[in-house]
Amino acid sequence: MSRANTSSVDTDEGFKIAHMGKQQKLAALAKFEGKDSAINEQIVNANKKATLNSAKAKAKRKAKLAKQSRKKNKR
Repeated sequence: MSRANTSSVDTDEGFKIAHMGKQQKLAALAKFEGKDSAINEQIVNANKKATLNSAKAKAKRKAKLAKQSRKKNKR
């Protein structure tokens, strides 16, 4: 792995502190993952439901137009 900083200033301590902070942040987020995953699942389900409803509405409109078209062609 190459170093991000190529200056003459040694930044090893800064990298260690940043890495430790990142690990602590990820550990704290992992504690609440169960709650977040349930919320995310609800959001995904809501999005699926909205998509399904819009697809149903679109199919209904198409069917209505097709019926009108058939009726017009009978005349």
